[in-house]
Amino acid sequence: MTAHAPTKTADRKHDHHPLPVHLVGSLPRPLCEDPATAMEWFLRHRGTAALTALPSDRDPRWIVDWLTHHMSTVPSLEQVRGGESRGYDDMPYYRVRPGQRLCSEEIGLSRVEQAEAAFAALDRLRITGNGDAPRVQVGIPNALDLAVFAFGSIDAAREWLPTMQTAVVHEVTELVARWGDRLQLQLETPAVLVAYHLTPPQSWPALTADLSRQVAGVLAAAPRTRWVLHLCYGDLEHVPVFTPTDLKPAVRFLNALADVLAERNTPMPTVHLPVASGDDAPPTDPAFYDDLRHLRRGVEVIAGVVAEEHPEETREALRLTAEALGAPP
Repeated sequence: MTAHAPTKTADRKHDHHPLPVHLVGSLPRPLCEDPATAMEWFLRHRGTAALTALPSDRDPRWIVDWLTHHMSTVPSLEQVRGGESRGYDDMPYYRVRPGQRLCSEEIGLSRVEQAEAAFAALDRLRITGNGDAPRVQVGIPNALDLAVFAFGSIDAAREWLPTMQTAVVHEVTELVARWGDRLQLQLETPAVLVAYHLTPPQSWPALTADLSRQVAGVLAAAPRTRWVLHLCYGDLEHVPVFTPTDLKPAVRFLNALADVLAERNTPMPTVHLPVASGDDAPPTDPAFYDDLRHLRRGVEVIAGVVAEEHPEETREALRLTAEALGAPP
């Protein structure tokens, strides 16, 4: 789980109400196999804390099944490399067969079906306490990430990114049409920060423009829906793709995204900002957090600082994050 540390804005200056907890990660089997069991576990263990939403994703390795089982059945694709998905260099990827085209209807995200099961489970639970029933959080894989996973690299993904974008936007609009404000959508994208890691800094301006437009296109598909943008460094087998040295790429991307969304009259989502990664303790060097001082004012930040084996470093990382943002911890 992560601590929710918003930036200081005028309307929050005197707000001392406890902030909700945003749940990140997954439950082990068998808890994750049934949505009602998972939701009940979250509710039972939250104590008196409010939650931003109840996660509904059942399979922590869904991307592996999607790559290995679903994509291998798509007629227009042929496998370039196999793999057991036990590491980033052991994942299968594909290419489109010569003379054929990949259609967005073939992508098979199944988010609507999963949400339907989650809402049915929530309706069966007895929710105690005041207030409305919690929202259901549905994870939305970013189109760029799907394209990178499917085709093996950012360069190879470019040709079919529009097809993936169409598939993701369709899922989002279907979800919102059915469940509206009972939803919290979480757009999940390790590929954004990985792209910065793989790109020389002199090329960051063009990269930032491309990334911000692509992500804004997904968010703008449901502008009145509550969104969380989940940035991360990857976590396959609990191992990040890379270990960050600062937060400069994240801040650069988020500021650009805020500008693009403002042009489209679309609200900026709350942002899960990754600090901790893998099994490591979060950084406690204040210099790591310096770039947060340049984050656009008013961007709501969920501080991804929690490392359960490193409680002292977690507390210090939260303090440093809040200090850099100009917000109380």
